Amino acid sequence: MTLKIRGLVWALAAIAIASAALPTLDLAQARPSVAARSGIPPFCVLTGGPRGPGSVPQICRFFDYQQCLQAAADLRGNCVVNIDYPGKISGAPGAAWSQPLR
Repeated sequence: MTLKIRGLVWALAAIAIASAALPTLDLAQARPSVAARSGIPPFCVLTGGPRGPGSVPQICRFFDYQQCLQAAADLRGNCVVNIDYPGKISGAPGAAWSQPLR
């Protein structure tokens, strides 16, 4: 086998292996979320300023709710939903209200 043919065989083998593995990939999980696609984070930290709450700009750079809560605790503020976020946020993740006892 010449060097050209050997390279062609290796390229065809690599394509065959990649095409065989392609159906096993879950492309739905590989798709980025709305927040990642838009680049707009869903959570902000709202801190108080010299003129009261909301007198300083919000710090909007949190894609994870737990990180937002930690930053809010460090900055003595509140974690709020970003009003510029294009996706849907039904509520704070993990903030399920407990049901009253019957």
